Amino acid sequence: MTQTPAPVNSRAAAYVLEPGEVRRQTNSWPGTKADSSDTAGLLSVFEDTLEPCQFVPPLHLHTDMDEVLYVLEGALLVRLGEQQREVTTGSFVWIPRGTPHAFANANGTPTRLLSVATPGGIEQFFAEQSAYFAHIEGPPDLAILNQIAARHRGRMLGPPIRETR
Repeated sequence: MTQTPAPVNSRAAAYVLEPGEVRRQTNSWPGTKADSSDTAGLLSVFEDTLEPCQFVPPLHLHTDMDEVLYVLEGALLVRLGEQQREVTTGSFVWIPRGTPHAFANANGTPTRLLSVATPGGIEQFFAEQSAYFAHIEGPPDLAILNQIAARHRGRMLGPPIRETR
């Protein structure tokens, strides 16, 4: 059964977050700057640091959500459909709904990125996925990840990026 967030009728009051600060403490990845409850469902914003050679997420798509990745520091290997390329600090990546995509930090230093999803609500997917990761040993089961994604209007299509170029 698909979980659809209840419509939010109001937005959060204006706020400022200091560098490294997150909006609310959650047990999910990545760090939330604003989620659907802050933005009346319009968008969700996250800041994340990918450690060296961290390969996440698997190749996937979202059926009803667009995404943006903005590289704050470092370099990111991005796959969009059949194309794969490295993007560096200051790069902007637009991922329209329905586009198969994956990304990874395949460098020797951490990569920081800001991501935006519209409409908001992807934080519920992240929370469920993080809860699954917290209770497994070894590599994740792509079938289970696909079941989680399906509940949030997405689909897993394949493994994470493994090649660095």
